[in-house]
Amino acid sequence: MKEKVLYKSNSFSINLFIFFLGFIFFSLMTVLIFDALKNIKNNESKIVPHIIVSIFLFFALASLFYFLRTQIIIVTKNHLIVSYQFLPFSKKVLLDDIQGFKQTPKPVKYSRGLFEKQKIVYTMFETFIILKNDLKIRTYSLNDFEFNEIRKLVEKIKRGEGKYETEKSTGANFVFQNFSIILFLIICLFLVFGLSNALINKY
Repeated sequence: MKEKVLYKSNSFSINLFIFFLGFIFFSLMTVLIFDALKNIKNNESKIVPHIIVSIFLFFALASLFYFLRTQIIIVTKNHLIVSYQFLPFSKKVLLDDIQGFKQTPKPVKYSRGLFEKQKIVYTMFETFIILKNDLKIRTYSLNDFEFNEIRKLVEKIKRGEGKYETEKSTGANFVFQNFSIILFLIICLFLVFGLSNALINKY
């Protein structure tokens, strides 16, 4: 019998969008530069473009790798499940085997110049699920709000409380908390559309 899901983390996240956009952008750049190599007849002049193509290809594959590895967290009455969104794998642990949770913010900073003060544009959260046997499960799939909701829910279940009420972050809160990075991603999206259009028109 399938267990009733008491909480499920948001399947859409900024991380997911970043990795997807990164894969599209670096793939397009790889194709454009590789196509430009056809017009270069001197083999020695192709060395630097080949290096650049290799770098863009590496980032495209890395973005795809992390995109496929994005996770969601599911809580039932007996288990916490760390499940991959696009892969048929998951980790299931008994709630009784969980000792606690720990979350560490990982700010992503940006600076316009070498001597200008860096600004935080986005904060990733590294979450550890600490088990009784001193093992840890690491995930980047929870923001601070979801982390607190899951932690409180697991504690309630382990105490045997009857009601397992949780809250979901609203769309307005999501946009407010991530406004800077959303604006940045919109600009990147227009850039990707521009590259796609240039590639389509070329062929």
